[in-house]
Amino acid sequence: MGEDLFRTDAAAEDRGVKLSAVLPRARFVACDDIVARGCHDDPRACRPGDVFVARSDAATDGHDIVARAIARGVSGIVAERMIPTFGTPLCLVPDSTWAGARIAHALAGDPARRMRVIAVTGTSGKTTTAWLTAAVLSEGGARVGVLSDLGCLDGDASEPVRDAWQSPPALAGWLARLAASGCTHAVVEASSGSLAESALAGVTCDAVVVTNLRRAHLDRHGTVGAYHAIKGRVLDTLGDGGCLVADVDDPGVARLAARHRRSGGEVIGIGLHRRADVTASPVERGLGGQMFLLRHAGDSGVVSVGTPVVSFVRDCLCAAAIGLRDGMTPGLVARGLEAAGSVPGRMSRIRRGQDVHVFADQPTSVHALASTLASLRRLTPGALVVLAEEKALGTLGGKARFAARVARWCDDALVVPEGMLDPVPGHRNVAAYARVDRILAGLGRRDCVLVVGRAPGTAPDPGDPGERLPLSMIVEAWMELAHPPVRGGSPRRAA
Repeated sequence: MGEDLFRTDAAAEDRGVKLSAVLPRARFVACDDIVARGCHDDPRACRPGDVFVARSDAATDGHDIVARAIARGVSGIVAERMIPTFGTPLCLVPDSTWAGARIAHALAGDPARRMRVIAVTGTSGKTTTAWLTAAVLSEGGARVGVLSDLGCLDGDASEPVRDAWQSPPALAGWLARLAASGCTHAVVEASSGSLAESALAGVTCDAVVVTNLRRAHLDRHGTVGAYHAIKGRVLDTLGDGGCLVADVDDPGVARLAARHRRSGGEVIGIGLHRRADVTASPVERGLGGQMFLLRHAGDSGVVSVGTPVVSFVRDCLCAAAIGLRDGMTPGLVARGLEAAGSVPGRMSRIRRGQDVHVFADQPTSVHALASTLASLRRLTPGALVVLAEEKALGTLGGKARFAARVARWCDDALVVPEGMLDPVPGHRNVAAYARVDRILAGLGRRDCVLVVGRAPGTAPDPGDPGERLPLSMIVEAWMELAHPPVRGGSPRRAA
């Protein structure tokens, strides 16, 4: 199958789980039950005592390769249809991907049951919402772990750890680590990919947050309808008394919320334009930041943040809804949002004494980029310029689609190739740096620059001599050289 999606850690080997307890609707053939000490969908990883999950993907049908797993002495096969197993016990399930994920969590001891789990999904804003939610809950006294694209943070750590945690066994392992470190809450970013792999199978969520639902990942999911349906799977994780936090300004999310209400589920609607349970009224907004009034149930709190875009307010409202449901006051929620500041790896400000407003962002979709540019365009009285790493365009639909989006809002744009500061740069790199230099030198206090690519402060890996400085660091260094501090008298910096 290429990747062993369901590999389990060594500690799980000593425990083992009965499949009848984990998969109560399964049907057993040639046995009454199967005990699993490990779980794999790659025959090469199987050992005696493991179960093999016949999982199908675009490249391989796992049902066709069960003989390889049987030859390695597995204790059973989990499959979706009757197949020859030559006497090896067979467990039949409707969805082997879901079953494999559920077994992985059971082998880890079902750690999610020892915490309140909040799953965050949507086309954009997932990472920002996840970290803002953690900040709000922490302000309320909770011990919070976070699993997101920016990394994983348990209750004992001060910096997130970069790890591939999205597969079911990896997620189960990290949830176990969060529970062991004393976390009372776990905030989990749920991408469409992880939902398609049923990574949350058997996890009961206290709350689910859906930020928005737009067109995305059609190369993987085929159609918009299929993509939205996969996102909708996150509602299956809500337990009794679980709550959906939904951005009702978004038509797709509003339909999801209406469906959940009809089934008797609890919904907290957040919105900037439509009537909702949690809303925000702008007080002041500019490129320097924004202030808004957080409103809920007749109470309010003032929130002041440095990120000026509207989508950040939406993400704040999603996080606020979780805190308010936890019994926090709007004032306490506001302090949590302000304490979070900007989210590392997402939109942040570059300050080196310059007059021009410079932001760095690492959008993960065209929709996220469009939302940011639309907000900056409304706030920028002068020129709006985008400088983008060529390598970053892969997640933004390619160069043509990126150019079409940028042209709608920006006065100028430049795609910068890698290696612009190489010791022996080519003609294209020299020309790119010269144009970057001209663009930055020609901007003033009414203008705004958005740098698209890796986050500022992302230093190259010393072990990879081919990795270059992020464009945001190059721009930051240019600003520092162009605006040295003035000695004596005035605290201003000279251009």
